[in-house]
Amino acid sequence: MLQNFITGVDEKYINPASLDLPLSSEAYRLESTFMPKRGETVRSLIESVGGQPFDLRNRLEVGVSYIVRVDGIFRFPPEVYGYINPKSSTGRINLLCRVLADGVPMYDALRPPGWSGEIWVLMRPDSFPVIVSPHKAVSQLRLFDGTSFLDALEVSMEAEKHGLLYHPDGKRIALEDMTRHSDSLFLSVMVEPGMPAWECRGGRRELDISREDYQASDFFQKVEVRDGYVDLHKGGFYILSTYEYVCVGPDISAELRAIDPRFGEFRSHAAGFIDPGWGWGVKGEGRGRPITLEITPHENIRMRHRQTVARIRFERMKSRPEKLYDSAATKSNYTAQVRGASLSKHFKVD
Repeated sequence: MLQNFITGVDEKYINPASLDLPLSSEAYRLESTFMPKRGETVRSLIESVGGQPFDLRNRLEVGVSYIVRVDGIFRFPPEVYGYINPKSSTGRINLLCRVLADGVPMYDALRPPGWSGEIWVLMRPDSFPVIVSPHKAVSQLRLFDGTSFLDALEVSMEAEKHGLLYHPDGKRIALEDMTRHSDSLFLSVMVEPGMPAWECRGGRRELDISREDYQASDFFQKVEVRDGYVDLHKGGFYILSTYEYVCVGPDISAELRAIDPRFGEFRSHAAGFIDPGWGWGVKGEGRGRPITLEITPHENIRMRHRQTVARIRFERMKSRPEKLYDSAATKSNYTAQVRGASLSKHFKVD
């Protein structure tokens, strides 16, 4: 951790390439969301949007926005800035989480370099009521000291060295067969009979994020996958999977990026950060792992097998982490995610 620059956050929140952001007990129910301008603090604006103190022991209601302060004191050195992603388990329960920070007129960013101030998480359950609690983390912070994403040449070199994308049968996807978009690679959806796919259209039962013993059928139902397509309905929430198995080498990380609406009116993911070593194996023997997609359609869509749904950008790490995602020393609920879509850690699959 950046000693003297981030204080009040326990070491247990440190991940190989990110820092979980623990929630404090200070929370407010909002009538609307908002965005601070430069020089404004988030705290000074909460009352102006009808913010009312909220007890986190109560459940968050569907469609209602809440804002919760993050524990810790953040004062970055002059060259350091940060970006934030929701955690995977947050995205897979359709709990929309976006971070606001003092003086930053955009979501999920702590900048310019040298930023300091309070961090707040905007939360809104969009499928079913959710219970969060202090000291839990729904977002994770990544720190930078300059541009880190791989350019076209570096992507080519990494693909030759470790392989970036694989077919489900373990064969490496050749560089010339990858579809590029500027600094990213396109990913497509897996829609084949027998592949797990899930739908949630909402419900009244609440989900406590501190539990991991829910039955999947209480919140989700399996989607009928026909020969080469699946029908997604406006207003629904779907858990699907990429066709491509993504391999993130030990010296890089990756992030899913928003896709151009010309590919369809849907949101393809809610989380997005992928740790170094994902699908790489313990000693480089891995052949990738699929990425779970959290899809929110804005219209009725017949989604077809291998349809483009997302893009992924790879980033160079400052140094290789001591613990990689696939290593035995790293505990994760998703290392077994090897075939098809996977629900969040809160569920026991029927």
